[in-house]
Amino acid sequence: MQTAFLRLPLAKKLLHDNLTAITIVLSSVLVLFLLFSTYMTQKNLRAETLYKANVLAANLDDNLSIEYQKQARKLILNAGTASNVLSIYVFDNKGVPQISWNRMSHFVRPDPAAIITPVSHAQTSLQSSYLAATVPVMDGAEIIGMIQMHVSLESIYKDFWLHLVMGLLLLIVSTVASVYLLTERQIQRLAPIIELSRVAEQVANSEDYTLRVQHPESKQLGSLSQHFNKIMAHIEVWESDIQSEAHQRREAEQRLSILENHDSLTKLPNRHFFHRLLTNCVEDAVESNQLAALAFIDIDHFKALNDAYGYDAGDLIMTTMANRLCNVLRNTDTLCRVDGDEFAAILPNIGSVEMAQILSERLVQAVREPLIVRGKKLVITASVGVACCPLHGKEQRLFLHNTDLALKEAKFSGTNTWRIFTAPTGNLVPATPATRLAVQ
Repeated sequence: MQTAFLRLPLAKKLLHDNLTAITIVLSSVLVLFLLFSTYMTQKNLRAETLYKANVLAANLDDNLSIEYQKQARKLILNAGTASNVLSIYVFDNKGVPQISWNRMSHFVRPDPAAIITPVSHAQTSLQSSYLAATVPVMDGAEIIGMIQMHVSLESIYKDFWLHLVMGLLLLIVSTVASVYLLTERQIQRLAPIIELSRVAEQVANSEDYTLRVQHPESKQLGSLSQHFNKIMAHIEVWESDIQSEAHQRREAEQRLSILENHDSLTKLPNRHFFHRLLTNCVEDAVESNQLAALAFIDIDHFKALNDAYGYDAGDLIMTTMANRLCNVLRNTDTLCRVDGDEFAAILPNIGSVEMAQILSERLVQAVREPLIVRGKKLVITASVGVACCPLHGKEQRLFLHNTDLALKEAKFSGTNTWRIFTAPTGNLVPATPATRLAVQ
């Protein structure tokens, strides 16, 4: 027999419940059977004892006189041959004992004090160890004496214990078999619900709403599984819509963040993002005592170029300059567009002022590369002002101010050059002569 289903938690519960219920039912049946069997056994014993007593009384009606007592004793001995007869007493019509017989001593002297109440009809009384049957001895319509016979209840007790033992064995066997078969049948019937519960648990743990329950053959349970699968399908669609909506919302937020923090033309971070990033850069530089630089890059004469060639040309110049400047900077640097013709480069962990000077020269040279605008070759120049933190200021406002001073000095020096603010005297480091090139 297959016992794999017993490992299921539900099977153990059903097994316990079925065992309890079947044990109660079969035990009740056994008790009722024992009571009925005992009742029928003692009823049959009463009838048998009364029959024997009546037969003896009918044979003794002519043998109660003194001269006939010898014959009466023979009849009593004959009646006492039955194994369950314990004693026989013969009384006169007043209840005084005349003959007394028992299985152990046979005939004994009657006790004159053992007087019973005369009876007019047969009756029985049940004691703990014997059954007493008392019948009158009739001579026509006249009562001439009484017979009292005691029989043993041993047969009743034997039958009771025999039936009890056999009933208990049968109860145990039938209970075990019934509980096993009933539980197995219940598990088979509940298999679709168990499968549904298993799938529901998997869905709850994995949040995978694509899982489905196989349809069982049962119409009722099949309908339950179909409804469950429909619910799962609706949840799957709903989750997909939620995820799609969340994805669209994240994309919209990202686009909004880009619009809020980036320049629409060059796609570079704007002034708002620049100030936030610079705040973090200054804090990190002061805390770690590592040199960071800030460069303002201003396109020289941009307004004149914009007026001469148009706004489309101005946009082309700004996007081209943005790409050139980004190519010069390091991966850790950030280029921002902070004004119409002005860029700002945040240079964390610059290492030294000399490195800032090298990057400044490269920025100026990158801008100076020839550019074709409306079929004309132009040389665009830029002025660059640089300050270092914490060397030129530990506070953001002062840092910005000193960088702006460096830019103004670069523009005052004739443009197409760079300047680095020097501390603490405020002197500016001039660019090399090679950087002071005129606009071609």
